[in-house]
Amino acid sequence: MYTILACVASVFLVACEASIPRVPVQGELAGHHINTTVDSVIARYYLERYLRGENTDPKTHRQIDDFHAQLQGGEIDRDTIAHIANSMSTDLATLMLASHLSGLDSNVQMRAKFSDELDAILRSQQQVSLNATQYRSYVILFAPGWLYRSDPSTGADFRQQREIFDRMGIQTVLIETEESGSVERNAAIIADEIMRRRDGEEKLILVSTSKSGAEAALALGAHLTSAQTTHVRAWVNVGGVIQGTQLADGVMNWPQRWGLRLYFWWKGWNVAGLASMTTDVRRARYAHVRIPDDILVVNYMAVPLSGDVSGGVRSRYEALRPYGPNDGLTLLVDEIIPGSVTVLELGLDHFFRDPAIEWKAVALFRTVVKLLASQQGSMH
Repeated sequence: MYTILACVASVFLVACEASIPRVPVQGELAGHHINTTVDSVIARYYLERYLRGENTDPKTHRQIDDFHAQLQGGEIDRDTIAHIANSMSTDLATLMLASHLSGLDSNVQMRAKFSDELDAILRSQQQVSLNATQYRSYVILFAPGWLYRSDPSTGADFRQQREIFDRMGIQTVLIETEESGSVERNAAIIADEIMRRRDGEEKLILVSTSKSGAEAALALGAHLTSAQTTHVRAWVNVGGVIQGTQLADGVMNWPQRWGLRLYFWWKGWNVAGLASMTTDVRRARYAHVRIPDDILVVNYMAVPLSGDVSGGVRSRYEALRPYGPNDGLTLLVDEIIPGSVTVLELGLDHFFRDPAIEWKAVALFRTVVKLLASQQGSMH
């Protein structure tokens, strides 16, 4: 998906998007030190003044207060975030969304646990052990992303994560989905794999990324019933394109779709995979998804500001800016599963390029297992 959509992103671009302002900014948000550039003075004011309680510009302060009031109703509204982005600044909307999410009690607790685990792991590095029974009783099912065989450089096959867990004695399984298959087809494959493991003693943690986030959602929330997923203890949604992407909308429209079909035929790929990622299709299907309440859902989200986006994803990020804050492939608000907890990675984009990403995967696994254990203990 990455290469194709990078080429087609130029369809959306306009001249003004080619030169995003670069306003230097430094500050703290959600435990992250931010040192980058943003697209506006108001975004810099928000990070450097507003979040610190410094009212040095009453008019701007009141504007931000009004926007914050719109975010306090609970569930994040896509239109509200887009309005902030379009009327004021995409980076302001990104920062406000991150601030709102990071301030939710469940996310505060999750972030603290994750940070503690990561700090302990980074101090010990290769001496990290997952030999305890509480870890080894789980099996991690990895649902790979689009074109995970054709382009493993994207990390869509979870190879590095699987290797590190295998070295630590944790059983992992790569679900053999169709790499260019439709969301609906791959959701059925994921559901079949979950059902196949139903009669054993295994406790499953399903991990998805990018396009497979939509597939995992459909498998857990539509193909299977709550009675059929009792052995699925958690779903970790890594940068999930849950409700599609406007980039797919563009390439599936005439006349782009004819060139796309020819290119896919030449590569031997199934165009159904990309067609199933349009926002109309995914949002309509997602409206009927109901994730069972007893499955812990964790969103692991990259949250880039305009100055953070890498060259490989920048054209897509700029193409999506008119729709609101995004990670370079999908809108941030469309990654959030209601009733879930969210771990934010400020400064990263959809590729999650980070030297410590493998260790963060281990930290997230340990955090999820301990959280499940505490939930189980509270039930007795």
